[in-house]
Amino acid sequence: MKFIDANIIIKAFTDDGDQESCRKLLSSEFVTNTLVLVEAFNAISRIKNDKLSASNCVKSLFKANCIIMDLNRDLLFESLKRINKYGLDFPDLIHYTSAVLNNCSEIVSFDRDFDNMDLKRIEP
Repeated sequence: MKFIDANIIIKAFTDDGDQESCRKLLSSEFVTNTLVLVEAFNAISRIKNDKLSASNCVKSLFKANCIIMDLNRDLLFESLKRINKYGLDFPDLIHYTSAVLNNCSEIVSFDRDFDNMDLKRIEP
């Protein structure tokens, strides 16, 4: 299973050279979390200057073959337990922890901050 980061979702729904490969990833089985969806909504809304379109993009993921992990107290606590082990900012640490807790084998992201972690980072 792969964890999908916000930048993959953003590129899938905006005009970008990586759009097709990112969309293909969203049609397969994956894991993400609600914080990723918030980040993606904000970016897509800003890029398209259209909140309704951004909302429809994010809502379409609810029909995807994916696990959307809730950002809740347990996830925050598990992330905070890892704060000294990894040099990630807190949102990225939440994403990384989501991937670990869901036994993901890789994180799909253009964010190089995930390089040299226990989970492999790949790009589409």
